[in-house]
Amino acid sequence: MSSPPYQLAFTLHGHAADVRNLCAPSPEIPLLLSASRDGSAIVWGPSSKSKEWDVKLRVEGPEKRFVSCVGLTRWNGQAYLLLGSQSGVLSSYILPSGDTAPPPVDGPLEEPQHTLVEHRQNLCCLDTSKGGLIATGSWDKSVIVWKDFKKVLTVQSHDQAIWAVKFVGEDRLLTASADKKIILHSLDIASGRSTPLQTYTGHSEPVRGLSLKPDGSGFWSCANDGNINIYSFDQPSPKTTLSGHTSFVYSISAFPDGSGAISSGEDGTLRVWSETELVQTIPHTSNSLWSSAIVPSGLSSPYIASSSSDSTIRLFTKEERLMATAEERAEWDKEVGGRQLDKSQVGDVKQSDLPGIEALGREAGKKDGQVIMIKNNGVVEAYQWSQPTSTWQQIGQVVDAIGQGRKQLYEGQEYDYVFDVDVSEGMPPLKLPYNVAENPWIAAQRFLNKHELPSTYCEQVVEFIQKNTAGVTLGQGSGGGNEYVDPFTGGSRYTGATSANAGSSYGGGDPFTGSGAYSSSPAPPSQPQRSNGILPVKTYLSFKQMNVNAAKAKIAQLNDEIKATSSDMAISDEEEKTLNEIYALLSSPTVSLPSPETRDSKERYDPEVFLGLVGKWPEDKRFPLIDLSRCLAALSPLFGSSPSAPDALIKACALDTPWSPGKTRETNTLLSLRGLANLFVTANGRQTISQPQTVESISSVLRGLEWNSWGNRKVVVATIALNYSIVAVGGNFPVQHTEKLLDLIIYILSNEKEDLETIYRASVALGNLLVSPLAGSLKVGEISNAKSTISKLANEKGEKRLKDLAKEIEGLGV
Repeated sequence: MSSPPYQLAFTLHGHAADVRNLCAPSPEIPLLLSASRDGSAIVWGPSSKSKEWDVKLRVEGPEKRFVSCVGLTRWNGQAYLLLGSQSGVLSSYILPSGDTAPPPVDGPLEEPQHTLVEHRQNLCCLDTSKGGLIATGSWDKSVIVWKDFKKVLTVQSHDQAIWAVKFVGEDRLLTASADKKIILHSLDIASGRSTPLQTYTGHSEPVRGLSLKPDGSGFWSCANDGNINIYSFDQPSPKTTLSGHTSFVYSISAFPDGSGAISSGEDGTLRVWSETELVQTIPHTSNSLWSSAIVPSGLSSPYIASSSSDSTIRLFTKEERLMATAEERAEWDKEVGGRQLDKSQVGDVKQSDLPGIEALGREAGKKDGQVIMIKNNGVVEAYQWSQPTSTWQQIGQVVDAIGQGRKQLYEGQEYDYVFDVDVSEGMPPLKLPYNVAENPWIAAQRFLNKHELPSTYCEQVVEFIQKNTAGVTLGQGSGGGNEYVDPFTGGSRYTGATSANAGSSYGGGDPFTGSGAYSSSPAPPSQPQRSNGILPVKTYLSFKQMNVNAAKAKIAQLNDEIKATSSDMAISDEEEKTLNEIYALLSSPTVSLPSPETRDSKERYDPEVFLGLVGKWPEDKRFPLIDLSRCLAALSPLFGSSPSAPDALIKACALDTPWSPGKTRETNTLLSLRGLANLFVTANGRQTISQPQTVESISSVLRGLEWNSWGNRKVVVATIALNYSIVAVGGNFPVQHTEKLLDLIIYILSNEKEDLETIYRASVALGNLLVSPLAGSLKVGEISNAKSTISKLANEKGEKRLKDLAKEIEGLGV
């Protein structure tokens, strides 16, 4: 005899926005916790007046921001409600015991007992152990384990946002991430250390949920790929993969009796599974079912609960005595049947090919959850097969538009749109994420900054966003329709440039592949303003992007070639050890990299050994090593502290010798100059590159070459001048070399006639000098000529930002 299906029991109303998380803290005690975007968490329990449940406690997060997750722990004999918030804060509230009267729902809100600030971004998941440990996961890519409300260790094993954590006893922890991995860690609370034991793969998209099997043999997982996997702890691959959801699966909860699990997701369904198949599909009236939970009912069969974007929580039951009335269930079925479904949920619709309503009586469905569409009086309706009742149930009407409520994930965070943007032939497209509620100018600048694209594209990217989100009110878009439009050409592809300059045989391309993997310049970040102006600019510009694996492979290949001809120049054991330490550093998650402002970063590699290898290798083979130097200059305070780093970069591309054109020389020079520019990122690097002897050496090298020989490297020369001017603003530039810096800036402005980015950066450098403590030592005649040059260029080019800057510089008195 088959098990009866779950049917609606009751609906809980109490939140005013999306209910993002549910937690049933005990498999025996009827209790349900909920967290909402309205900034509150609620404890629900059985009502003394009816078979429905009501609010036992309601609290607001300390900052009244979105509450992302909720849990319960016991400490010193007292139960505490735990809240994880959008701001990264973990807070706790005393939960009244059974013999303590709860505070009135409309009374003063409870104050938190603990407010723990460690995470730097959304604290989106938490779990507790029976022994009182708490684990929290965040979009900052870290997991923190807490004991007695104190941090005892941090786990940093993932490359993207953490979406789920789950204790396995007191000494192991499962973590799941947007990097598509699940990792089992061993925890040593006493020493504050964790060790990865096993990495589980099998999902092709971010992993969103975890639930342990009650027999302790493994766990369930769910992900944005729409699949549910079942794993054994001792195997890295899933032993079973279950499919049925048609979109992201956000939540998974295993039944305590081991009979299966429930799941919920972006397709608007709550689904019941055995370990081998889909048992029941429960459609809802909203698309986003953020969470699910198995809730004790006091009877042999538990409730199953779902929370959704319509601010409600719904509980379903198999127990007839707990079900809603027949009228209430009929009304619920009617609401579900009236739901509007977009094509992305049911597939494309060709109305002329659809059968009529008679198709529903013609044949049974093949499996639970199967969807068919029919045409009924000119309306396309979707029906879903219910295996438990052997009937077709209407789940909605199909409309043409994609629903705006459907989110997409990028780097672990949710966005309304994630566009694919092509920047160069042969390169994978870049992702442009955008939320309809944000300023498109901010989204555009963020995109350009991240991918180090020229800021001259900002207005075009804004127009692109407005064009391709025309269905949403974003101000005055440039047109309607849904066509994916190139902001530069009006065509169907977005094609930017990888270099702000042209004319070089190398063209600024990737030295590993020849394609445009490196951009010529980053967009200037938002700039501190002086009296509502542009100056001084205090943000150092850099060139950080790198494919470490590509560099590693290329170095290995070239080392094999060197071994075949000259074993003395091949990588030694000490050099190989140093390289491996550098690869590990540069492959680390951003959050685990040393702070650029630290003086003692505790890094393990020896920069002098590495720089010796750079200089040792043949000139035509050293470019991947120079590229590692470029990246280290921006990310490693230890590299920046090396007094020999600037000179090594100059010698690596032979800039201290007469210029001779050629691809090898041009490639090495581009990478070396970017390395010099990157030295300004760390405090150690700024101190090293601002030493008087180093300033003199670099100024002479940059000034000594005929301008047109710089080719696509001109913008990097201007960036070095700009970064030096920021040092001057801070009062740390050697005063005896002020004229050398001014001479370099005038050299750039007097010779560059085409590239706006180069002109703009050199102009900012001049403006910074004029508002720096060094301004009084500048020659008035040279400054007057430089001002005239900038004004002339601004009028010729007509670019607003350059004209605004030129006007501000003209008003500066020197």
